[in-house]
Amino acid sequence: MPDTLAKQIVLDVLQREPDLSGLGDIPTLRSNEGERLLRWLDHSGLALSFLRSVQCSDEAAHLSKDWRNVLKRRMDRNATRLKDMLGEFRRLNDAFRANGVKCVTMKGFSLLPDFYDDAVLRHQTDFDFLVEPNDVESAAAVLQSCGYSTPRLSRTEESSFTTPLSKVPSHKDDLYAIQQHRQVDLHVSLTEKSEWIQLRVPDDCMGRVVEMNLYGIQFWSLALPDRFVCQVLHAFRHCFRSWVRLSWLMEIGRCMEMHAENDDLWSNVIELAGNDIVTKRIFGFVLCLTNHLFKFRIPSQLRAWTEQGMTKSMRVWLDHFSEKWALADWPGNLSNLLLAPEFIPDRKLRNEYLASRLFPKKTVAAVESLRGPATKKPLLGNVQQWIYVAQRSRVHLKDLLALPADLLRWKFVLR
Repeated sequence: MPDTLAKQIVLDVLQREPDLSGLGDIPTLRSNEGERLLRWLDHSGLALSFLRSVQCSDEAAHLSKDWRNVLKRRMDRNATRLKDMLGEFRRLNDAFRANGVKCVTMKGFSLLPDFYDDAVLRHQTDFDFLVEPNDVESAAAVLQSCGYSTPRLSRTEESSFTTPLSKVPSHKDDLYAIQQHRQVDLHVSLTEKSEWIQLRVPDDCMGRVVEMNLYGIQFWSLALPDRFVCQVLHAFRHCFRSWVRLSWLMEIGRCMEMHAENDDLWSNVIELAGNDIVTKRIFGFVLCLTNHLFKFRIPSQLRAWTEQGMTKSMRVWLDHFSEKWALADWPGNLSNLLLAPEFIPDRKLRNEYLASRLFPKKTVAAVESLRGPATKKPLLGNVQQWIYVAQRSRVHLKDLLALPADLLRWKFVLR
């Protein structure tokens, strides 16, 4: 069975109205196709939600025992990992509060229950906190007292803090194991600046934060409208880099579905996002992609607002290219370059962006595989890095060779 068909079966199981009729066609776990599907399930973040959906249906027996067992072991390991991360999350929040630093949790645990309903189904890699620019030094001091360090502290951009490496990371590491080292990203804005797109994001969200309680842990969180804006911009930022975890889109879809009739929420989201045409296209792209893949409904207010930015090219790409692009194995493919003019109208900036994608000067590490402080790595660490670069270069070359065919098809369907 082609990989895309097996992945489509997974999406059918996870869509708004689950369809489990194809479970019997999932490739055997011990086949090459089964191994690739399992790897994609892990990287996409869908593995545990897929298992839960199967478990909750009358069709569970149609998924082989091998598949159910391997996914159940992942869920058990993730439950242990979750408990460990919650302990660290509590320690960090207690430290911030004890030192009078107001740090607001972004993403991660703050998405429960509006974006997902069970923390054990979500694979989390790091902690994200939002602070006022004037509080960056104070927050950094708290993190340093907790054993974290950063090679560069910034008042205007994201600062990444990590604990010391106790093990050389590898792309073969178990994603569901207890973390060998931790990472905290300190933010001063809802989203990071882009070299090519001038995003207009709300800068007053700290005045709307709410207090949340998760498993007895008290913490500050963004208000729901800000959380939704943040998640959409976060998903687009990764789409713009060629790859996005599909679980993030599924979470956005579930939030839309849960609050479909909450007109006040969507009015607030639209007000926060503003009337910039590129912003409307960003939201239209992410929400329509979510609808295409998982069939979650887009609330009428959001749909009417995003329609103002949608173009013929965007609709054609979503209809003819989005599924192949979204279902690509990590680290994605290049077909979304076809939409660069829709989001970067400036020709010079667009050419710089295209060059950065076609001829990348540096690579981005795999999901929680090559993270760590920017310090001198031992020989084994350098070997792992070179192995990763070689693998990534091979995939990138394959994408480059496929791009001319995509371009020809693109011109054909546009006509």
